[in-house]
Amino acid sequence: MLDRRTLPLSALRAFERTGHHLNMGKAGDDLGVTHGAISHQVRALEKELGVKLFIRANNRLQLTDSGLRLLKAVSEGFDRILDGTQYLDPDSLSGNLVIGCTQTAGANWLAQIIGDFHQEYPQITIRTVEIKPEQREIPREVDVAICYGEPIADDRRVEKLISQQIFPVCSPRMLHGAEASVTKPEDLTQFPLLHEGLDNWARWFTAMNISMPEHTKTILFFSTNLALSAARHGFGVALCNRYEAQQDLLEGRLIRLLDTAIPERNSYYLLAAQTEGQSLRARLFEEWLKDAFK
Repeated sequence: MLDRRTLPLSALRAFERTGHHLNMGKAGDDLGVTHGAISHQVRALEKELGVKLFIRANNRLQLTDSGLRLLKAVSEGFDRILDGTQYLDPDSLSGNLVIGCTQTAGANWLAQIIGDFHQEYPQITIRTVEIKPEQREIPREVDVAICYGEPIADDRRVEKLISQQIFPVCSPRMLHGAEASVTKPEDLTQFPLLHEGLDNWARWFTAMNISMPEHTKTILFFSTNLALSAARHGFGVALCNRYEAQQDLLEGRLIRLLDTAIPERNSYYLLAAQTEGQSLRARLFEEWLKDAFK
C-alpha cells in the first residue's frame, strides 16, 4: 500500500499528463522525456497499484474506471499544490477584499465564514457592503457578492450557490402556556405572524391549501433578520431557512414548528469577476465560501 514515503511522484506526473492527453508521446513532450520513459512510468504505477489504468481500443488509449478515479484525485492534488505555492508570500495577499451580502445572510451565517477566512488570511483587509434582497444591479466595487435572487451579470460571472426550504420557527417560551399545541398549519394563526417584507407567509398558507384568517395578528419587518430577532424574543412566529436559523436551533433560542417546508422564493447566487480577471484574494474567498457550503 502506498504512503507518503513511497508515493511515486514521477510516475503520477507521467500518468496525469497521459490521462490528460490520452497520448504518451504528448505526455512525454510536456515533461521533456521520451515516449518510452512515460510508458515505463505508467506500467510501474499500474504494477504498484495492482490495477489497469489504461486500455487500448481502436488503436487509442482510454482510461479505465480506476484510471478515471485516479486522474481526478491526482489532478486535484496537483492543483492544490500549485495553489499553495502562490500563497507562500504574505505580500501577494495584501490588499482589500470587498464582500457584498444581505443583512440576513451577514448576521446569521456569513459573518462566521468571513471571520474564519480572516483568521486564516489576516493580511487581507476585508470590507462588507449591504446588498438588498432581490437587488439586481451590484456595484462594481464588490469583489464577491452573495445575492438573494439572481443578479445581473454584465461581464461578470454568476453561479447559483444554494436553494433552500423555509419553515416556521419561534421561541420555545412562546409555546409555554399556549392553549393549543401546534400540530397543523392552522394552529400557527393563534400567534402573531412575523413578516419580512416578502410574501412568504401568503405562499406558505397557499402551499398548505388553507386561507390565512383575517383576524390573524401580524407584525411587518423590513428584513428577515429583524423578524428572526423578534421571534427569538417570543413576539411571534417567523419563516426562515436552515442557514438563517441553524445556530439558534442548535442553542435552543428557536424551535422549529411542523415538519412541512416550502421552497425559498429565491436562491442564493454568487457574483464575481471572470476567473481570468479575478484577484487572488477574491478567488481564495470564493473557494472558502464554496467549501463552507459543502
